[in-house]
Amino acid sequence: MRFRCKMIDAVAMRDFTNIVTAISKTSKHCVLELTNDQICFTVLDDSGRAPTVWVELSRYHFFNEYVMVGIGENNNKILFDFDAQMLAKSLMSLRATARSVKMKLTNKQHPCLTLEIELPSLTTDSWQCIHDVPIKILPRQEWNVYQPPTIPDFHISIDLPQLKYIRSFVERMKNMSPHLRLIVNNDGLLVLKVETDAASVATHFQNLQVWKADESERDSVTAAVDIRRFFTIHTWDAIHPDSVKCNIINERLVYIHINLDDNIKVHHFIPAVAID
Repeated sequence: MRFRCKMIDAVAMRDFTNIVTAISKTSKHCVLELTNDQICFTVLDDSGRAPTVWVELSRYHFFNEYVMVGIGENNNKILFDFDAQMLAKSLMSLRATARSVKMKLTNKQHPCLTLEIELPSLTTDSWQCIHDVPIKILPRQEWNVYQPPTIPDFHISIDLPQLKYIRSFVERMKNMSPHLRLIVNNDGLLVLKVETDAASVATHFQNLQVWKADESERDSVTAAVDIRRFFTIHTWDAIHPDSVKCNIINERLVYIHINLDDNIKVHHFIPAVAID
């Protein structure tokens, strides 16, 4: 079992750092799956049985060098658990200053993902910063939990406004209520609403692109979610996505799909909650 890769493109290093940082805002624990063509990050829900965040990255977009030898020819992959917050901190220098980064699996008293980051220097050509992120290699019998998520049939699918606008409104709303209600109709109207004993506050976004309309006789599709979980989606604005779609199963699920040139795909599942 071997893995090593190298990034030298500044945009790729920045995007990779922003992706890991966004994941770390969702959960401390994450699983990375390495295959021949892509790498996938998985964050499981509280039950530990289904993904709440699934991120697919094309290895051709990010890595100039990529060598991966997994367990077997028929199912050639490697899966390991790691601390997303620790990896995010280790990658911070990639955003602006690094010339390159090499990542590889090592064994330094325990399995690690080792980062060798080449940084510019005023006195020499460069200097190297090494970070060892402890990992836990997952045995094959646990792989079935980390399958690609099943995408259900939604009642409605609509483009979200720019995530920076979502942040500006939801950031204030989350101080008012633990829950946020999303209301969407077939005319491209999105309403973000919070209610308290003292007040009801709503933000309206009009004329959004509708990709799939609700065919029932309902006036709108709605779901109430944990507002802090929904708020974390704004962190994906750092990768400058091409599209961000909000898909809703009425009163059951909000699914955010984020895409950048088909090289970065983010699946974010937020279950609906019952509120009075």
